[in-house]
Amino acid sequence: MTPPICVASKRKSKSRKKRVPLWFAMCSIVAILVVVFVSQGNGSGGAWLADTLRAVAGPTITARAESWYLNFMNTASQVQYQMGNKKVSAPWSGAQVTPSPSPTRPAWSTLSPMTLTSMTPLVSPALTGEGTWTTLDQAPRPYNYLPLDAKAYIRPDPSHPYAIVTMLQFDSRFTSLHIVGGTAEPGGPRGMRGPGVIPVTDQQGHALLATFNGGFKYRDGHYGLMSGGTVYVPPVSGVATIAITKEGKLILGAWGVDPQLNSQNADLVAWRQNAALLIDKGVINSLTQDGAAWGGTVLNSAYTWRSAIGITAGGTFIYAAGNALTAETLGVAMKSAGVVMGMQTDINPFWVRAFLYNRDRNGQLQVNKLHSEMQGTGYEYLNGTARDFFYLTRFAPTIPPANGK
Repeated sequence: MTPPICVASKRKSKSRKKRVPLWFAMCSIVAILVVVFVSQGNGSGGAWLADTLRAVAGPTITARAESWYLNFMNTASQVQYQMGNKKVSAPWSGAQVTPSPSPTRPAWSTLSPMTLTSMTPLVSPALTGEGTWTTLDQAPRPYNYLPLDAKAYIRPDPSHPYAIVTMLQFDSRFTSLHIVGGTAEPGGPRGMRGPGVIPVTDQQGHALLATFNGGFKYRDGHYGLMSGGTVYVPPVSGVATIAITKEGKLILGAWGVDPQLNSQNADLVAWRQNAALLIDKGVINSLTQDGAAWGGTVLNSAYTWRSAIGITAGGTFIYAAGNALTAETLGVAMKSAGVVMGMQTDINPFWVRAFLYNRDRNGQLQVNKLHSEMQGTGYEYLNGTARDFFYLTRFAPTIPPANGK
């Protein structure tokens, strides 16, 4: 017969064994939430923590934790705004120095300036300068009587009046888009590593105009990328794709749906894919709230930093990025700027970034962020980065282009 003391001891031991997995699970959840909190607000160290968490806990658990955190912070921001403690201000000062165009257009020119569609503010009262494009640079000589690029901002969501989308618009007649594979991303089974840096020739003189973030990592959708004749990740059928032809023409559409976007088109020299089309022929994708349509992640319905690229009916190229956005509200902002074909690129505070480059009178490179809250310095693309990215160079065609081409 087993003594009563031994029976009680065994019961306590079993009880402790049952509690250990529970405590372990609770501690794991707390640890995950702490890592997510740190990763969302602490630059490169936070990004490293988030990547480590994905490797340990898995992408699904990490994404759900990030979604919970982002929704919590969004609710906190809404409460703060409603209490009057969250001030909404323009992302830049209204006092801007606009480059002076040539006083007269050359007699040989038949070109019109690129169309800068004025955007009607969607939140009332509007902020100073909201919806209005400001010219930044003039096209290279002899086309310097035309604007080369411009910036603007708009708030697309009345329920989130502090969500601001900043935009850059470029005249594609005088700019060339380039895609660069990072030293680690997009990754993929082929193990192909990119240079992760802008070529020295494009860094010299006044060629370099802008850089901005690429798309998701390989594990977040297996989206394709080709650049410089190298296929880093094979294309995925039906996915939103930005492609560049040998002539420098930009094509934005769904792979295998647009007749020009396929592996048999030898005219394509580079392309990058990312999720579903955000805007297709001027219509915002009706599945913007469906996670499966955007890479199968719960983060697609979360309010966070997001970015996108698009092409307008006039052929201009647009980059857009902002905070406290869903895929849908980002689409609303892009459409208001005249985008007819658009795709979302990367998301989350650390990865969304855009920079403009110019040289001063002494030839020193000047780098400016599109939005002061964006991470990075802009020099990572000059010295080397692990992530893929886009960059734009300016050029003067020897044969005058036609309007919109």
